[in-house]
Formats: sequence, structure tokens, C-alpha cells
Amino acid sequence: MIHWLTQTHTELPALTQAFEKGWYLTEEEEQRFSALHTEKRRHDWLLGRWTAKRLLQTVIWEKNGTSLPLDLITITNNNDGVPDYRLPIQDRNFSISISHSHGRAFAAAIERPNAPIGADLERIAARPEGFIEAYFTPEEQTAVLQCATEAMQNTLTTAIWSAKEAALKALHLGLSVDTLAVRCLIEPIVHQPHNWLPFAVVCDNGRLPQPAPSLTGWWCVEDEFVLTVVAGDM
Repeated sequence: MIHWLTQTHTELPALTQAFEKGWYLTEEEEQRFSALHTEKRRHDWLLGRWTAKRLLQTVIWEKNGTSLPLDLITITNNNDGVPDYRLPIQDRNFSISISHSHGRAFAAAIERPNAPIGADLERIAARPEGFIEAYFTPEEQTAVLQCATEAMQNTLTTAIWSAKEAALKALHLGLSVDTLAVRCLIEPIVHQPHNWLPFAVVCDNGRLPQPAPSLTGWWCVEDEFVLTVVAGDM
């Protein structure tokens, strides 16, 4: 089962509150925050951590009835830069992923430890000329061109790009490899889907540094953003 949460900057408590005793950053997170040098990076980092903490707080409560204050949940990164977490209780039941874009954060969690999962959030926008030819496979390009309106083409282009990012996050690779290494087969659309829809993920192992596990994806639109999640087959 995949759990998810989105939040915006308007919902984020003031930065000064983050450092008040009993608020929501651990000592380790305060040190990490202090090392960030730009206001935008600080806001994005805080929003992503706050969203992931609130998601974990909720799913842990739903799963076993344990209520954890946010300042006891530490969001970390492993050696590959993949988001992880630490708790003061013995609970390693989840794998998480975090994304943020234009003042909004998206966190997803799957109820399996050390499982492939990637979440991505992208604002819907027109892409430069030649974008899909450069970054999309022929099947993906065809799906975009089959959308009847420019607005739906922009939505699907954003969705496929976001899906690729989510898939490469799930593989712990990010954009270090060619985006053609994963095909995200999303059907052409006539309207924006506000409920989650599945899509197929096909990996080209010849373009990847190691064989990929089987992956499945889901996507939807929230406000003017595409949300995508890709996880190992359950």
C-alpha cells in the first residue's frame, strides 16, 4: 500500500518556529538546515522534511496506534542520497520518497522496508521545442501527439517526464542516466485525471548500470501539478 501527502509553503510554519524547543526538527536536522545557504533551498528543504514527517507520523499512527511528535522523526538520506528515516521505536516498515516544486512538496511511503519507490512532483507547463524528441521514446512521443489539445499535450508531457524522474528515483539513479532508459507508457488523455491512474514502466537494462526490478507507476493531477509515484511490484 502506498501512502502520500502534499503540502504547500503557505502551510509551512514560520522558519523561526522550526527552532523552538519541542517543534519539529531534530538536532541533526537543525545542523543540516544551518548548512544550507540560500533562502529558497532552506524553504524547499524544510517543506520536504515537514511533509515527510507528517506523512510518517500519520501512517505509523494508523498502523500501530503509536503517536510520535515530529521532532522525534528524523528524515535522513542514505549513501545514495535516497531519503530515509529514523525513529525512537523499532519500526522499519516503510520506504519513502520526497519531491518539491514551486512551493509545493510531495511525499510518498510504501509499506515495505528497503523497497524501490520514487515520488515526483512537476508543475504543468509547455516544454521547449524539441524536448520530447530529445528525452522521450517513440511510444511516449506518440502518446503526447495523440492528445487532441495543446493543454492535454502539456499535461501528458509533464506527466511522462515526471514519471521518468520517479522511476529513476526508484532505481536510485536520478538523472545520472539517459531518460530513454525508462519508458513510462501513459495513455493519451482528453481531460486531466484527478484520481490516481496506473501506468506501465519498462526499463531498458542495456542503458542501465545494473538490471532493474519490475516497476509499476501511478499518476494524477492536483491543482496545476502532476504527481507520480513509481514502486517495485507488490
